[in-house]
Amino acid sequence: MNQIPETLPPEHLLNACYGDMRRMARRILVGDGAGAVIQPTELANEAAIRLLRSNLSGVTGAGHMLAYAARTMRQVLIDEARKQGAKKRQAVEMMTVFPDDPAHGLVNIEELDRVLAELASYSADHARIVELRFMLGLSVEETAAATGLSHRTVLRRWNAARLWLLERLEAA
Repeated sequence: MNQIPETLPPEHLLNACYGDMRRMARRILVGDGAGAVIQPTELANEAAIRLLRSNLSGVTGAGHMLAYAARTMRQVLIDEARKQGAKKRQAVEMMTVFPDDPAHGLVNIEELDRVLAELASYSADHARIVELRFMLGLSVEETAAATGLSHRTVLRRWNAARLWLLERLEAA
């Protein structure tokens, strides 16, 4: 992430974070089935439009804005997957890459959203770490800095959440 002043108004903060949002969208869509349906710039643009339409008054900085952007991009992808699924012809299955786990490879975005919502109902802290790692592509160190948690706590929560998600995804 670039160094962005924390004191910017939300609209200016969104503008300053847009480059990071495009990089995040490229990372999310690389090698995914979703790339055939929506391009990274389209994903970043749609997320930016939705963010501008929402109330950004509670956004406190670049990390917070990017977390909102990650959540919004995930929702854009879910909406797109549902739209594709509603088509009469066989829809492209929208997938994303599971970070730090090449053995599990691609994950269906709708299934991921479902199990992530389930995880959030048990532990919002674990779900936030998954969102930061999965959608923003942050490393454990960057996630620790963004959340104010220690490296060991983030790693422990990430490992627990990752195993929980994988178990739920395999059961689906």
